[in-house]
Amino acid sequence: MDEFPYVLLVEGQWDPKLKNKITIYFQSKNKSGGGNCVVELDAEGRKGTVRFKDEEVRQRVLQKQNHELKTGQQTVKMTVSLPPSDVSNVKESTSSVNKPPAAPILHTEASDITKRKADSCSALQHSTLDHKKPKLLGEPKSEDNEEVKATEEEDDGTRRQAVIENIQNSTQDFLQMLVENVLKGTPAELNDFNIEVIQESNCAVVTFSCNKDTENFILSGSCYSVIKKKQMRVRILETTLKVKAEALPFNINSDLLMLYFEKFGDVEDNMVVSEKEHSAIITFKDPAVVHAVIKSQHAIKSQHVLKKQPFRVLPYYESLQTALYGKNRPSLKLPETLTENIDPTIWCHLNKNKKSMDLINKAMSTSFCKLDFGSPDVKITPLPSLLQQGGQTRKLIQSWRENTSSLFSESISRFKSFELLVQKDAWSEIEPEIQKAVAAVPVTLVPNIVQGAMAVVGLKEDVTSIESDLKEIVERITQKIQRETGSVTDNIDMPPSIHQLIVCHGLKQQILNKFPEMEINYHENNKKLTLYGLRNEVLETKNAILQDVVNLIRRPVEVHQSVLDFLHNSDLEKMTKSLFFTKGIDASLEPDGDRVLLIGKTESDIKDGQLQLKTELGHLSFDVEDAGVLTRLDWQDLISNIKNKESGVTIQTTVKQVLISGFAQDIHGVEKQLRDFVIENSNIEKTLKAHKTVIKFIKRHRTKDWLEDVKGKVNVQFKDETIVIDGPRLHVSQYVPLFEKLLTSTHHCVFKVAKPGAKKYFKEKESMWAPIAKNDMDCLVELVDEDDHLAPVKPKIKSVYEFKTPDGVEITVNKADICLFKVDAIVCGSNEALLLDGGLAKALSNADDKLQDACDQVGTRKKLTISDAIVLDAGGRLLCKHIIFALAPHYRPNYQNAVSLLGKTVRKSLNLADQENCQSVAIPAIGSGAFGFPPDLCAETIVKSIKDFCEIIGGNFVTKQIHLVDNNDTTVQAFQAAVQKIYGVSASSNQQQGQSQASSSQSQASSSQSQVHRPLATPQGSSPSIQTKEGLTITLKTCNIEDTTMDVVVNTLSSDLNLGVGAVSNALLKAAGPQLQVLVNQQATAPVNIGTVIVTAGANLKNKLVFHAVAPHYNQGKGNEQKVLENIIDECLNQAEQRQQKSIVFSAIGTGNLGFPKQVVIGSMLDLTLKFSSKRGTRNVQEVAFALHPQDAQTIQVFTDEFNKKFAIQPASANNPTQQTISGPFSKVTTVSGVHGTTVGGIKFQVLSGDITAEKTDVIVNSTNKDFTLKAGVSKAILEKAGPNVEAECQQLGTQPNKGYIMTQAGNLQCKKIIHIAAQSNAVHIEKLVKRALEKCAKEKFTSISFPAIGTGQGGLSPGQAADAMMDAVVNMVGQSPQSSLKLIRIVIFQAPMLNDFYKSMQNREYTIKQKDSTLYSRIKTYVSNVTSFLTGSWEKEVRQHGGKDFVIEGIKIVPACFSICGPTPAAVDKTKKFLEEMITPDHVFQKITDTAILSFSDKDQQRIQDMQSTLDVSIRLEYKAKKGSDDSSGVATLIVEGLSRDVLIASHEIQDMLKRAKEDEILKKDIEHVGELVEWQYEQAGQYKSFDPRTNFELEKALGGGATDIKISIQGQDYKVKLPEGPAVSTTGGNQVNIRRIDKLKATESIPQHWSPMNNKDLFQGFILKTTDPEYNDVLTRFRATCPNNNVSKIERIQNPGMWKNYQNNKCVMELKNGHQNNEKRLFHGTSEQTINHINKSGFNRSYAGKNAAAYGNGTYFALNASYSANNTYSVPNAQGQKHMYLCRVLTGDYTRGNGGMIVPPPKNTTTADLYDTVVDNQAAPTIFVVFRDDNAYPEYLITFT
Repeated sequence: MDEFPYVLLVEGQWDPKLKNKITIYFQSKNKSGGGNCVVELDAEGRKGTVRFKDEEVRQRVLQKQNHELKTGQQTVKMTVSLPPSDVSNVKESTSSVNKPPAAPILHTEASDITKRKADSCSALQHSTLDHKKPKLLGEPKSEDNEEVKATEEEDDGTRRQAVIENIQNSTQDFLQMLVENVLKGTPAELNDFNIEVIQESNCAVVTFSCNKDTENFILSGSCYSVIKKKQMRVRILETTLKVKAEALPFNINSDLLMLYFEKFGDVEDNMVVSEKEHSAIITFKDPAVVHAVIKSQHAIKSQHVLKKQPFRVLPYYESLQTALYGKNRPSLKLPETLTENIDPTIWCHLNKNKKSMDLINKAMSTSFCKLDFGSPDVKITPLPSLLQQGGQTRKLIQSWRENTSSLFSESISRFKSFELLVQKDAWSEIEPEIQKAVAAVPVTLVPNIVQGAMAVVGLKEDVTSIESDLKEIVERITQKIQRETGSVTDNIDMPPSIHQLIVCHGLKQQILNKFPEMEINYHENNKKLTLYGLRNEVLETKNAILQDVVNLIRRPVEVHQSVLDFLHNSDLEKMTKSLFFTKGIDASLEPDGDRVLLIGKTESDIKDGQLQLKTELGHLSFDVEDAGVLTRLDWQDLISNIKNKESGVTIQTTVKQVLISGFAQDIHGVEKQLRDFVIENSNIEKTLKAHKTVIKFIKRHRTKDWLEDVKGKVNVQFKDETIVIDGPRLHVSQYVPLFEKLLTSTHHCVFKVAKPGAKKYFKEKESMWAPIAKNDMDCLVELVDEDDHLAPVKPKIKSVYEFKTPDGVEITVNKADICLFKVDAIVCGSNEALLLDGGLAKALSNADDKLQDACDQVGTRKKLTISDAIVLDAGGRLLCKHIIFALAPHYRPNYQNAVSLLGKTVRKSLNLADQENCQSVAIPAIGSGAFGFPPDLCAETIVKSIKDFCEIIGGNFVTKQIHLVDNNDTTVQAFQAAVQKIYGVSASSNQQQGQSQASSSQSQASSSQSQVHRPLATPQGSSPSIQTKEGLTITLKTCNIEDTTMDVVVNTLSSDLNLGVGAVSNALLKAAGPQLQVLVNQQATAPVNIGTVIVTAGANLKNKLVFHAVAPHYNQGKGNEQKVLENIIDECLNQAEQRQQKSIVFSAIGTGNLGFPKQVVIGSMLDLTLKFSSKRGTRNVQEVAFALHPQDAQTIQVFTDEFNKKFAIQPASANNPTQQTISGPFSKVTTVSGVHGTTVGGIKFQVLSGDITAEKTDVIVNSTNKDFTLKAGVSKAILEKAGPNVEAECQQLGTQPNKGYIMTQAGNLQCKKIIHIAAQSNAVHIEKLVKRALEKCAKEKFTSISFPAIGTGQGGLSPGQAADAMMDAVVNMVGQSPQSSLKLIRIVIFQAPMLNDFYKSMQNREYTIKQKDSTLYSRIKTYVSNVTSFLTGSWEKEVRQHGGKDFVIEGIKIVPACFSICGPTPAAVDKTKKFLEEMITPDHVFQKITDTAILSFSDKDQQRIQDMQSTLDVSIRLEYKAKKGSDDSSGVATLIVEGLSRDVLIASHEIQDMLKRAKEDEILKKDIEHVGELVEWQYEQAGQYKSFDPRTNFELEKALGGGATDIKISIQGQDYKVKLPEGPAVSTTGGNQVNIRRIDKLKATESIPQHWSPMNNKDLFQGFILKTTDPEYNDVLTRFRATCPNNNVSKIERIQNPGMWKNYQNNKCVMELKNGHQNNEKRLFHGTSEQTINHINKSGFNRSYAGKNAAAYGNGTYFALNASYSANNTYSVPNAQGQKHMYLCRVLTGDYTRGNGGMIVPPPKNTTTADLYDTVVDNQAAPTIFVVFRDDNAYPEYLITFT
């Protein structure tokens, strides 16, 4: 900052953003007194420093008292001060400095000049003026000062100028010569000068090259004769302080311009800027600065322009009011002449009226112009004086045309002209009158005879005053002449009725009042109205009449079409007169195409006319059943006669109807005459319906009751389920009751015999049994299908009114027979005794003959009272499922309680329907009829009760359709009115609703499914689908979305547009290929927002388009995420429609990682799809599908339930009785490589046996105590493997408050964290803790977790309890947090036997849909949870899984034999039923077959048993009786064969054959197993001997025992012939030989293992390196890598020491005898050093070395369960090459207990015996370390070398 050394401190309150403005303020000399400076402000905006370049500038700023900076409406006040270090120096400096002198001012006073002029004139040659020494005003007149100043002026170089005033248009040449003459003879004569003429100021400025020339010109010019003569004046041009800047940039900022000029010197604040001229006038304080500014080149930056723009600066003089340009002064010119066009009549007036002309000239006198009125195109020329207006000249010139034109227009506007139209023949009369009228007014008349007009012109006020008078004169004279010259005639076509309505009702009088001489006449013969009068009167009258005609109100006649036809065929004029005019009604009729219009003047007339039509006219009709009667000739004659007699009637006939219309007084007689004729002469047909067996019975068995009566009178046809009677009406009407009586008197029932073979047996015996039933019981028996006994398909019932309540319940009103309604329940009014003896109850009883019996049974069990309701199952011919009998009260006028009781009855009935899950109910007018309720009161009570019940239940009401049904019109109307009244629905609005609903439900009104959206018929098990009333199909699909073929597939992706994230998105990307990602990136050219939908092509997908939606995360409903999701769905649907796609498929958007509740998503999807279906204008999209992943069972369940609920679809299990749905949260459980797996809510769940410390999940859970310090079982293993740091962390966190669990670091484990749970022996507590662990894992965003079997160790829980608790916790957590980050949950069980309990618990939660198969063996699936069945042959396992309990598995479902029986009486029918039972039962037998071999039937046998049930028509049932106290297969299995005796015999024989084969197979199996235990045959392959399969092993041994020399066998699919006893085996094709050998296992147990390699007899031990391809090698390697996956194995050697082996085997046999069991041996690891290998191989282990490596549990030899423990460098000591060694040993662990340090032998098993434990361990419950105290109890079987 050395360049700016002078500092001031600044204080104030400012925004740091104002730094630039503060800098400009202190740089402005004008504002702050400052100049060039640098400003520094602190960040808080309170203090700062200003550094100046000059001390003088700093002093100026310091001396200014107030510093203020204005920014908008805010003023920033600042104070400045010196820094403390400068205060003393400044004081000394300021005291010694004198105040600077005033600026010198050149003396130019007028007295001085005058004096010099006088001196010059008297003695110019003796002048004493010294031009080199001008005086300074206020300065002492010393020669020295004058010389100094003169010198300064000379050095300054400025030129002085003189002004010649009043030049009077002198030319440039004249002025040039004038100046030269003035200077002639002076020293300035030869000097240069120039003249700038300022024409507008009438002066010129002469600029000389030096000041002396200027003074000479002033002195000489004042006396020059020419100047005096022309009265010119000369003066010196004053020194100016102003400059004019021209050509400034556009929109230059004044502050910026001020700052620009301040850099030259001090500037006054009065700068004037002209934006129009792009110029500014700047005033400086020092004239010397002006000179410097003018000499400089100038350029400045403007707004929005980076480059500086040049401009020029000129001196500006106030006395001249202009700047001086020198030689380049722009010249001034007069504007062009202006032409203004005026009205010719006004122009004429001005030329004739001097006064008006003077007004114009006076008004224009201020515009420096001259007017030329030689024509209407007035020329306005500018005067030369315009150029002599001083400083205003330029502005006046620029605005002259605009101002002059405006002023001229304003002057002309004071005048007005209007025309009077004068007819040619009236001119002579009108003109004198006009001239006389205007004589006293200063206006001008301008006649134009050719055009028939006269203009009146003058000042506005004059013309306006006489205008109306003149027009009246013209009109009066014109009418007079027109009437004298003649009138005109005009006609209007008008019907008489219209003439009567318009003219005769007042209009004619109104016209005559206005035009008294007008003639109006109507001619009725030609229907014309004639007008005669003046043309304009006639025209006006005609217009008035026609307007009245137009204004008549016309309405189409609202009558029946037949009446309308009658009117069309009549004379409407006569009809009008007789119907309306004669009755005083002002209305008429008029044809209008197919319509007839009623015409009147007012709405009242129309109303009266319409009423009159309805009163006087009418129509009647009747149906014609026999169309042939209308073709008869006598019918045609009758019609003709009636038409001739009755003119007021029209008769119309159609195929099925006769219609009579006309005058009401005439049509009744005609209708009766025609109807009687039709009735007497037409044929009709009546159809009666019944069961087909009943029809046959009447036809065959009751012939005598009808045949003779109807013969020759009617035709009777018997069809399947109908009796058709046709013939003359009288006869048909006579015999229909006869057949109806026969039908009702016939008794019919369907008798079912559910016994195997019954149907087949009847078919065989039908020819014998049917005649017996006919002859003995007079009954007809037929064998029918099971469903044939149902009533015929009901007719379609169309509701007369429909309404949907706010709760979604559809209420319909129907006129129909309620018995024909196929609904879930029918409500029927009943008495307290439940006697079905009348009305609806009787009709229901007739349709179901068992109904009364059921009612009687209820009556005996329970006493019923009024308002009670009961429900019974329906049967017989009824189409409903249930009958609800409602005990209605009797109505009495004064008995108010009856209404409340009736309402209570209805509500109870609805409640019963809800309990029975009835989705549709039909209700009659309960309480009307015999109960006495008036129809309207009854209907209102029922509807109000329905509404009250729905409001109480709310949306939980199962019933979705309530049908109000009655056959009586009055009751039906009462029902409709009640619904409208109770629900507050207007008739008109609900009519529309009813029509729209009816259009979509023309089928069965009582269907239990939705009538608006039709479920589509789909195969069993296929995807549910519905079709909306608009034709849009909506489907749920269980499939992979990437395999769909819909036109559009909707994908969800995150805002980063990465398709690899998310299950759906990733699946689509894999199927479509990387091109799909490219397409997405191309479409998204800018960052996308949540809710955006990106459309791309489908790439390799089968879909045409992909809609990629950026969906939001769910925030528990706190934000607008659901609205955004709905907008996405809506946008996708609309986009598909706009793009004309036919189908679109969605995934379950948002239900995965985004966290939306599944119910919310499917609800929104279905609602929006239905809205889309109803609102869209086009119909491009035909199907909308929702694809659900097959493994996401929970989502499938939720979506399917919501779908079925939305559209009232019965689930498959409800519609199909053979299907059972078992709902569970788990998907199907699968087992792969010993791992049981499933999914729950999209999370993988696995259960397996293993070591939890080897898990690699993100989190491992430890089961510990409440202090988190347990060192036993799983906890000990985890803590020891994790290391001491984790143990210390547990101790620390255990002392702090916790919720039963803590989380620590992982230590040495392969997970990320460990969660320690304080487990207890309480299943509920364990469930809570497991759930908390899962929630903690999800909160920390972990993706995987492993649990042990919590609570099964020291907790004491059974494995099943622990499994249920843990899995319940998993299900609850997933259900409550579906958006969890968890992807994998594992339960790792150390003790393998527990695995089965956990597996069963998984299966119990499995989501399955199982068929209730009616076959014998498939029914096993119902009882056994494991995937085994009778067909697998593993019945022993099935029995064990039943836990030793009895069970029965039924055979195939028996299709009963259904007999349709008809007879004359119930007794006859019952007798027939009994007869059939007696015939069938004796030959129906069953056979029991009991044998244990049943449990081992082969697959083929089981299939044969299943086939026999169908082919032989028998039933085979399995019964199992378990042996008490046993869960093995020691129970009794029995097959029960039931059917016809011969069929049972055949089946039994075949089953016995199966049993024989099964026993033989069982014996063979046991023989094979027994031989396998004794002998093992092997074959050599690649140097290794491999065992034959058990069957081949048995065949070889059998052949050898039988003395055979050879036998054919198969080795690896090839046939070989083996030579016995020692081989070889020779291939039958190719001759290949294979060595075989026989091993006697009994001997082998006493010697070395058979798989050992041969040894030299002299060798005591030897190691053999195993090949990596050997199974033996792979088995050892697998055990090693189970816990040491990262170690590299160099080699594996088998250690063969026969002596040590035999000793070990002997010890094993002894231990098995001692312990009483064989579970004494384990495969364990032992790490060692290279130096000890040879000793161990030769002599075995030596416990004397105990303590060398570790002896924490006793002084014995240590072995580890896990190779990772022995691989520690402490035990497996590396050699020089880094190789380590470890043995896999066989160790006799026997019975063990926990060891302690210092033990030399195991402790005793109890205090009462000397029997010791065999070994000790680290943890008795879950041991991992074993200590052996006998060296020969371990054999070093394999040596592993590894790194």
